[in-house]
Amino acid sequence: MPAPVRIALVGNSFAAKVQLPALRWAGGNEVVGIAGTNAPRAEATAADWNIPVATTDWRELLALAPDLAIITTPVDLHAPMVRAFLAETGAAILCEKPFTLNATEAADLAREGAGRLCLLDHQLRWSPWRRRLRALVQDGFLGTPWSGRIQMHFGGPARLNHAFGWWYDAERGGGILGAIASHLVDSLQFDMGAVLAVRARLATYRKTRPDAEGIEREVTADEHATLWLRMANGAEVSVDTNIMAPNSTGSLVEYVGSEGTLRLEEEDRLLGAKHDAKIAPIELDASVPTHTELGMPDQGIFARILPLYLKDVISAVGEGSATLADAATFTDGIATMRVLDAARRSATEGTWVPCQP
Repeated sequence: MPAPVRIALVGNSFAAKVQLPALRWAGGNEVVGIAGTNAPRAEATAADWNIPVATTDWRELLALAPDLAIITTPVDLHAPMVRAFLAETGAAILCEKPFTLNATEAADLAREGAGRLCLLDHQLRWSPWRRRLRALVQDGFLGTPWSGRIQMHFGGPARLNHAFGWWYDAERGGGILGAIASHLVDSLQFDMGAVLAVRARLATYRKTRPDAEGIEREVTADEHATLWLRMANGAEVSVDTNIMAPNSTGSLVEYVGSEGTLRLEEEDRLLGAKHDAKIAPIELDASVPTHTELGMPDQGIFARILPLYLKDVISAVGEGSATLADAATFTDGIATMRVLDAARRSATEGTWVPCQP
């Protein structure tokens, strides 16, 4: 039996709820250290999951010589952490999205990680429903692509009243454009090719939120993002994602072309039809573990897909591979960040902005 892949887990916000149950399901790995900003919480996670090292100084994990570093921290910390693990260890990298604060930073990291297994946590690429959708698009089911609409809303009273944290601070990379639209843009470009230009509207509805001490802090990050995208293949696609609409939750991907329509509803119901037929479900083998099987609370489709992705990442690391087919790479991250940069500029200037170099 091959030795388990040694993992350094940088970030503890969702480790016990999501990453560690997913890693347990994936198998073939050993978490050798975890870093978090709260010492008692990091120590508790380590004790519960038999992790030998818990620290508030992520640099201590460099000395553990991990095979894989999983970085799940605020966005402004991604670049220095990735750079350190690339420079001081031989570890492969799996970095949370959004990749960086901007495309320039993403391009720098991609150059520094060239020749290494450097991936982003766009796990929706491992969704069996999205994979079937992409295969149909690539096989020409749509004919000439005409249009698309993509929606992903997260709402609820808890989010409306959530306390201030880095997620609401634009300078730290907070906001729904990075958190969710990055996933949607990555999936769109994976399905349909490059985005050429963007028109965007970004909105912040709660202008202040109380921090942990009850002090009102200004919210500078976006809570609602709407993007209109011109694709290199000629299609125009709208993307809408919102965390401030409690009764408007839901997920939709719909592509329309000269010959057919494809629609993915709520991430687990794929439908399609040629234009001379009524749209109907498309059957596929979609074996995805349940939250019960994973031993985690219900964290939505992202959490259920993650272990499928991690299983293949761990396999690639164990084999010493510098690539993993279909996974989002740092180079893919540059393309996504160019779209997000253009969206921010468009929202400020009120015009279409090109997003290709």
